[in-house]
Amino acid sequence: MPVAKILRVFGILLAASLVAFLAGDFTDAQRVTLGIFLAAAGLWVTESIPPFATAIVVIVLQVFLLGRPGGPLALEAQGITTSYQVFLNPLASPTIILFFGGFVLAAAARKHGLDAMLAAVFLGPFRRSPAMLLLGVISVTAGLSMFMSNTATAAMMIAVLTPVILAISPEDPFRKAMCLAIAFAANLGGIGTVIGSPPNAVAASFLGSIGRPVTFLDWMRFGLPFAVVMLLVLWVALLVMFRPANNRVPALKLARPKWTPPLVIVLLTFGFTVLVWVTEVIHGMPAPVAALFPVLIFTACGILDAGDLKRIDWDVLILIAGGLSLGVAVQLSGLSGRLAGVFQLIGVSGLLLVFAVAGLTILLSNFMSNTSAANIMIPLAAALPAFAPTTGAVIVAISASLAMSLPVSTPPNAIVHATRFVSSRDMIGVGTLISLVGLAILLGAAAWFKL
Repeated sequence: MPVAKILRVFGILLAASLVAFLAGDFTDAQRVTLGIFLAAAGLWVTESIPPFATAIVVIVLQVFLLGRPGGPLALEAQGITTSYQVFLNPLASPTIILFFGGFVLAAAARKHGLDAMLAAVFLGPFRRSPAMLLLGVISVTAGLSMFMSNTATAAMMIAVLTPVILAISPEDPFRKAMCLAIAFAANLGGIGTVIGSPPNAVAASFLGSIGRPVTFLDWMRFGLPFAVVMLLVLWVALLVMFRPANNRVPALKLARPKWTPPLVIVLLTFGFTVLVWVTEVIHGMPAPVAALFPVLIFTACGILDAGDLKRIDWDVLILIAGGLSLGVAVQLSGLSGRLAGVFQLIGVSGLLLVFAVAGLTILLSNFMSNTSAANIMIPLAAALPAFAPTTGAVIVAISASLAMSLPVSTPPNAIVHATRFVSSRDMIGVGTLISLVGLAILLGAAAWFKL
């Protein structure tokens, strides 16, 4: 590690320790938790070490500093004899299992061509005009990103549509619209389901840990309508800002994979798993349990091998688990209530509070991992007395996915920017507009439902 990074890490840890030590009338447990919280926030914002490494640092520090026998949390007095386990439990939380199942589904779909087949099938009806083709790209990308990693979705769509994009004249603004549609639709589509974006998973798991569970269908009831509205906003914005030079539709030749037994198994398993997820209210099987179906079927039938499992985004799962573990400490120590009180002290309430929480989350997520931003903000937002914990967690999760102004804001942005078909200025202009519109819709919803 370069000396500059070592010094930066040391400075962040030192500053966090000093702030925690000088905190007012905090308890010992709150001081320790505050120090860990600030250190994690600093490391996640600066990315002085990889985000997943920060998550591991959080878990280890909490185990040794808070979870040790006789530690400042005094959990033994509450009958918790192995107090360190409360910080390790998030590694196997239902949300982690749900996301793992989603990753396995995506890996099988990518390996056996189900993703490309779905893209070819669903893009076919949108060949009538450039505007309809753009709507098709947005719809297919968003639909896939609700059940697959938005990074994998963006990479796949870029690969599938590159010949189509190259068929558009470089002077035609519509080329930029096609590229930006892939990046932003992948970001927005993930809002629709609980497995579509890591911040959603962080919110759902946190709410489950405080006795307010959110089912797969519960999330879709508010996430899907919001995503659909934002995708329509994206479509209109791209058509206005990058109007096609003519009404000619570029040649759309999409290769479809051949039907094979593994592809059939993947398709049937994918459809069955999604069906079980969205009908949980009927049969009562929790979504994390249903997520184990593809894991069982794909590994037992040889659809996925050990190499495929190694390529799953384990770092994302560790990052989520680290954030959930930090949330446990923030809740158990009472730090969330103390930090939430800051908003009361400065007199922020009502719609201004919603704006402050959502705006701060969007700002953080533009410069750091949106998962990391959600890990920081969700425990604080859920502790605010101005609205219910579910409201605070959902506002943060959605806001984290609205941050897409910079090429580094999200992996889909980076993938599309790397094609050099769009400039940073193009991405900043459209991304900032989408973020502001999304923030306005959140504020409108808060006013309508009197949050």
